[in-house]
Amino acid sequence: MCAAADAVTDRQRRIAAGVRRFVGVSFRRQTYLNLAYLLLAFPLGIAYVVFVAVGFGLGVGLSVILVGLPLLAVVFVISLAIAGFDRWLTAALLTVDIEPRTRPAGETRREQIVSVVTHPKTWSSVLYLPTKLALGTVSFALAVTGLSTGASMLMIPFYYDQPGLYVGVFSDRAPEIHQSLYLGWDYLLVGIEGVITVGYWEITTLPQALAAAALGFVVLCGTFHALNALARLWGRFARLALEDGDDPLAVAVRMLRSPPASDEPGASRRDG
Repeated sequence: MCAAADAVTDRQRRIAAGVRRFVGVSFRRQTYLNLAYLLLAFPLGIAYVVFVAVGFGLGVGLSVILVGLPLLAVVFVISLAIAGFDRWLTAALLTVDIEPRTRPAGETRREQIVSVVTHPKTWSSVLYLPTKLALGTVSFALAVTGLSTGASMLMIPFYYDQPGLYVGVFSDRAPEIHQSLYLGWDYLLVGIEGVITVGYWEITTLPQALAAAALGFVVLCGTFHALNALARLWGRFARLALEDGDDPLAVAVRMLRSPPASDEPGASRRDG
């Protein structure tokens, strides 16, 4: 009897803990930091795609008259700077540790520049920029759909009894779902078709409004959990793509503070 009672108590504790985790997501600071990051991803993703496409496109197109080569170099450096900004933003809002590389390999400036250009994380940082639009599109659609639906349902008890007020999507007929199956038999076509009609739920009483509000709160919490999962997934991807990438500002400052060895062949450095 004691073992059975302990098992029931333990199950109740797990259920209570699960409910607290599900509901508590709405009251965590990190949830709203994740939401801010995901909502910023859409305008930033558009800006990144436009800059990378236009910049590198013009650079490649004008490279035949040699004007494009310095343009490509400028776009390349700015892209690394933008990737550095996104690295900082991701680390600040998603609390993900992403360390840049501030000391390129090589003794001379020429070797260091070659190290930056040929480093794999340099190009993964540049290629990371246009992928931001994919995150922005998915997160914007999920946030707008889930949060607006949950919030509107949560507010139903405040306006359900207002005359002439309708909230939702309405049409002149109820939505229908058609399921069809057709088989050919000799010269005949045999088919089965089923139609499911989805009706509307009209809220006219306070208990119905409170039930809809409770469902809206569940939708809100579920959307927050989905957005947090998306933010964690993107944080791992950003760390994989941006960690150890070169920060052009930090590299330039280090080069100015500690000049490398001469680029001339055979040149030697004096000790002391």
